[in-house]
Amino acid sequence: MVSDATSTPSPADGQPRRRFDLAHSWTNTVAGLAALALSAYNFIQLERDPDVDVSLPHIVRVAQGQDVWLYLQPTLSTRLETQKVEVVTEARLKMERSDGDGERSAFFWDETGSFSYDADTKQLTYQRVADPSPLIVSRDKPQQPVMLFNAVGWNFAPGRYEGTLTLNRASGRSPLVSRFCVMVSDQAAASFKKVGQFTHRDFRDDVPNTDSRTCYVLSPI
Repeated sequence: MVSDATSTPSPADGQPRRRFDLAHSWTNTVAGLAALALSAYNFIQLERDPDVDVSLPHIVRVAQGQDVWLYLQPTLSTRLETQKVEVVTEARLKMERSDGDGERSAFFWDETGSFSYDADTKQLTYQRVADPSPLIVSRDKPQQPVMLFNAVGWNFAPGRYEGTLTLNRASGRSPLVSRFCVMVSDQAAASFKKVGQFTHRDFRDDVPNTDSRTCYVLSPI
């Protein structure tokens, strides 16, 4: 009698294979859902409006005669990776005395310019560049405009002044607001009278051993 060496597999023999196939299927499903979620997140991130940061410079330049000309160079930037841009459409500046006597002035954005340095005279010269115009801000295109603000028929007297820079945005989101202060000493006021309207004075917020850690003060150099 010849025995048959071939036997019929029992149902238990296919269980490891079925478990592997099931686990593999679930792994692929979970990986696919994770990839979909990541794609959706990236799409949302790219489509959102950028959050714009406004940083004020260490130097504010002021010229004073019949009017006050204040030169301010803020840095407008965003750290977000997004396809959208922010457009700053308007800039306004207000200065108000801190002692509460009600003295204040509203400046208007007169123009945008630039400064060049003359090594022979060791002086900065201002040049007008453009009329006030919208500023496009994106991660790859930060802005550092030299903005000239004009207060017609107003002057700084000695004292502490609180400044508010307000930037309106085309997106309709809340305006960007930056606050700072300027200390005008008797020396600074006398310097304005001496040099007149067409020569600016530097005010800094990083002068050692002064109130410049909280306010811009007349630069010692």
